[in-house]
Amino acid sequence: MADTTQKRNDDQPKGAAEVKRVPDVIEERKEWIINRWLERVQSAAELMAVSLSEAERKDHVPALLDEAVAHACGHRILVEERQKAAERHGTLRYHQAYSIPMLILEAYLLQDVIADCIRDNFPIIDRRSLISDMAKISATLAAELEESARAYMKQYEWHGSRIIERF
Repeated sequence: MADTTQKRNDDQPKGAAEVKRVPDVIEERKEWIINRWLERVQSAAELMAVSLSEAERKDHVPALLDEAVAHACGHRILVEERQKAAERHGTLRYHQAYSIPMLILEAYLLQDVIADCIRDNFPIIDRRSLISDMAKISATLAAELEESARAYMKQYEWHGSRIIERF
């Protein structure tokens, strides 16, 4: 007689662990992700060339992860709020003497740490939603990077035009 209490799809992990979606794992491991990202940032000489406190470096990451989780779960995201947060981040990084490649590196390191988190928790990941969840999370990170870079460039152009006006 078959054990009906352990029905599973062949594409799901076997064992006693609860199956979770990617956003649930990210939410549960948020502090680990932030701390691991900060370690990676601190090992990147290019980023460490700019002297910032840990709080200044990670200021935007918790809210960004919350937004990525919400987007992956299908919750409504207030685009205007997201854009304003990304604009603040880009403007702040400009004034902290970051460069556009440094913004990109920060985003890459965050995506890499999220991938590590998913890889480490793969046995419990719901594989049916894995691809769509990761696509939504990546889209959120890319949109934030794009808005941050636009705001950075606005600052760059504005300050550049002010220098030209002086001459």
